[in-house]
Amino acid sequence: MQVESPYQPWTIRQLLWFRFFLVFFSLYIFPFPLGHVPGLHILTQWYTRIWHAVVPWVGAQVLKLDEPITIFFSGSGDKTYDYVFLLIAFTCSLVAATLWTLLARQRRSHNQLLEVLRIYVRYYLGVMMLMYGMSKVFHLQMPSPSLLQLLQPLGDKSPMGLAWTYVGYSPAFSMFAGLSEVIGGMLLFFRRTTLLGALLVAIVMVNVMVMNFTFDIPVKLYATLLVLMAVFLIAPDTRRLLQVVLWNEATQPRRPYVFKLSRRWRIVALIVKIIFVGVIFGGDAYSSWRAVHTYGDRRPKPPLYGIFDVDRFVLRGDTLPPLTTDTKRWKQLILQSPDYVHVKLMNDSLVYYPSSWDEATHRLSIKGTQNGETVGMFTYKQSDTSELQLDGVLHKEGMVIHLRERDLQTFRLLNNRFRWIQEYPFNR
Repeated sequence: MQVESPYQPWTIRQLLWFRFFLVFFSLYIFPFPLGHVPGLHILTQWYTRIWHAVVPWVGAQVLKLDEPITIFFSGSGDKTYDYVFLLIAFTCSLVAATLWTLLARQRRSHNQLLEVLRIYVRYYLGVMMLMYGMSKVFHLQMPSPSLLQLLQPLGDKSPMGLAWTYVGYSPAFSMFAGLSEVIGGMLLFFRRTTLLGALLVAIVMVNVMVMNFTFDIPVKLYATLLVLMAVFLIAPDTRRLLQVVLWNEATQPRRPYVFKLSRRWRIVALIVKIIFVGVIFGGDAYSSWRAVHTYGDRRPKPPLYGIFDVDRFVLRGDTLPPLTTDTKRWKQLILQSPDYVHVKLMNDSLVYYPSSWDEATHRLSIKGTQNGETVGMFTYKQSDTSELQLDGVLHKEGMVIHLRERDLQTFRLLNNRFRWIQEYPFNR
């Protein structure tokens, strides 16, 4: 949709495109920004409940899907629910745009409504860029490789896990990617910098979209829609950009629609804008700062942190040999969080246990994953030579476990640092 000047009559094609995107973006973006306004979360829940009723009904009654559509949060944006919702939004937008054009044949432009839609889209896109960008700046979305990942063979990683490790390895790269999103998002909040912000967001999000598709990251639909929103904001300036960049010709400034507001209302709008942008930016920064200290790189560590290899394992008084088929004997103990421990058994299967530590008595309490009841209790003793001994009971079985802490710098991924001068590439 290219509208060279907001005061010129639009073509039928422009009217159809605009009406389609008006309905489509409204269905997709709403109830934004109600979720950011205190006291309006009830409206957000009401709107969500409507779609939670409509989407499964369409899947069952119209599309005749073999399986019912389930409604749950899984971290994936590519669920069956999301595809059906997108189909409904697309169909409703196409039908609405066609009927609108047939019934309003005398209307030749929507200059004011276009500007309102652009404001709505750029604020939504800006908020999303700040949210995703801050999580990368604080190294949260793709964190540093965990101790478990250091032990995981490359061939066992999923494509998404490989992408997460690639970005998470370097906090500097994560911050660079995040700042690109934050800067692009901030530029979208101001009319004069909207084009620059949309161009930056489009470049960044195309890269994200391609990564999602090629590494099977289940945010393909959403990333594509964010790219579409950026392109929508760029579209009115496409001809001007081509004239300057491609055809090397002079161009005229595009005259955006100007709302006729009194000075008082302009001041009110400016104040509301400053408060909204400040709250969004400050809120995202503060929540990310708290998150990085809660579960990010700066989260609390357990009294014993690291990877411990089992040298000797005594179960009910018998020393078990290190057989690779044994499902009782421990191979490694991985301690990364004070809230849980991971045990790798001899057959390389992993067992997860919620846990708690008592540093005063040197006790490690192991809890069950189902009911949270205590299923084991160990006393621990670590020597200066990085040797560790656990003595206690797990699932009513007495255990004495001798372990040795592994030096994390033996992992090539951790001890290989940046070098300005390299005579040969170090590619392993």
